[in-house]
Amino acid sequence: MNYELIYVDSSAINNARYDHKSERLIVGFTSGVKYQYKNVPLFYWRGLQNSSSKGKFITKYVVKKFSFDKLS
Repeated sequence: MNYELIYVDSSAINNARYDHKSERLIVGFTSGVKYQYKNVPLFYWRGLQNSSSKGKFITKYVVKKFSFDKLS
């Protein structure tokens, strides 16, 4: 398997998936919208997994740093 999936207890995020091969991070938000962030190094995925606030981590380190596509 080339990806990891986590479900989180967060007011902003339901789940996140990281594809090791393509370095893509897909985040499913509680609003029902999913975004795919491109060229995200593994370091950020590990940081998300270990952060106490997933929503704050995504906002601070991912949203404005990596290009993305809205999936739904």
